[in-house]
Amino acid sequence: MQMLIATHSTSAKRIRAGYYEGTLGLVGLIILALIGVLGGSSTAEALPAYARKHQVACSLCHSAWPLLNQFGRTFKENGYRFDRKPDPAAPEPGETTIEERLALALNLPMSFRVQGRPFVKRNTDSRFDMQVVHEVEVQISDGTAGNISYYVNFEAADDAGWATELADLVGGWHPRTQANIVGGFGPLTFADPYNTFASRRLTQDRPSPNSAGYQSGYRFRDSTQFGSFYGRAGGLFYSASVGTGAGDTIGADKKDYLVRAAYDLPVGISIGGFSLTGDKELTTPLRTQEYSRAGADVQIDRGPFTANAVWYRADEEAAATLVGQKNDAWYVQALYVTPTKMPVVPVVRYESVESNSGAASTDSLALALLAYVRGNVNVSLDYTTQTKVPPARAKTNRFSVLVIFAM
Repeated sequence: MQMLIATHSTSAKRIRAGYYEGTLGLVGLIILALIGVLGGSSTAEALPAYARKHQVACSLCHSAWPLLNQFGRTFKENGYRFDRKPDPAAPEPGETTIEERLALALNLPMSFRVQGRPFVKRNTDSRFDMQVVHEVEVQISDGTAGNISYYVNFEAADDAGWATELADLVGGWHPRTQANIVGGFGPLTFADPYNTFASRRLTQDRPSPNSAGYQSGYRFRDSTQFGSFYGRAGGLFYSASVGTGAGDTIGADKKDYLVRAAYDLPVGISIGGFSLTGDKELTTPLRTQEYSRAGADVQIDRGPFTANAVWYRADEEAAATLVGQKNDAWYVQALYVTPTKMPVVPVVRYESVESNSGAASTDSLALALLAYVRGNVNVSLDYTTQTKVPPARAKTNRFSVLVIFAM
């Protein structure tokens, strides 16, 4: 489904050096997308390619795009296919009329997304940022004959000098509901269909616990070489994954192991847990750094109301001393989709990330008001404020206007 990606910071020197090369790469992305636009017939949007292919509305898989609802989770588990009907009451392909304006070529499984931040104001700066175009993505994904799936994501961002990079390249085999295999280059949690650890986001920032690197620098949203086995038996989802450390693009470092289970109750509530263990090779001096994370999560899908929460403990050795630290992180997020012609979605999230073995923490409140002005245009007002910070640090807040366009 729609995958939102990390913002990549870089030095000013790198931005200057890669400007022309990055600009050419951005032009290439846009040309690739325009080929799809000019390629022909029209109809739909959801990754947007999925809805276009199956002739269904985006809301079939997303209560509030880009987060997945129960139907969307099953669609992803099935390798982006409707062959295994997630819900007997779900509409058959072709039952929903989609605006033709949202279409790329009917048979081209490609989506094009642009994110802008035309206004970003922080309390620490009298000026405001104006990133009218901040991030561009081209995604190619589908489920094919032989129960094969693929997902490819190219991206470029202004803070990386518009250098185009391959963010995700994942393939999958889906012979049975109970047994599926996916692998490639992407997040270790790629197979997980729940919103708890996903890189999909409704606000400018992802939940801080998902972006916390702690002592090892590993973040749940980081892409890595990985392989996952997953399946579902009734309401039980399970997965086991192995991957390399963050930043190890060739898979030569020691490995990370993730096991995950979640159970869907018939009342629209899912409860789950996970455990991650890993090692990282350090070179100065040569040593092995060990780390682990374990926790539990809850997701609620009750019609227009969606909520999810996660708590976990990070037990990781410091790189310099190999002295262990234990820190907790958690967040709670809730949203409501108004039943109006132009859906409006208020979002609230509270989060906390500990540091220094729990001696300090950074807590923050995020509020957002999203308006889906068209099926493929999302405009939102976003406010984030820190409510607690470590000693000697000042609290910060930020107000943003965000615009996302997809086709």
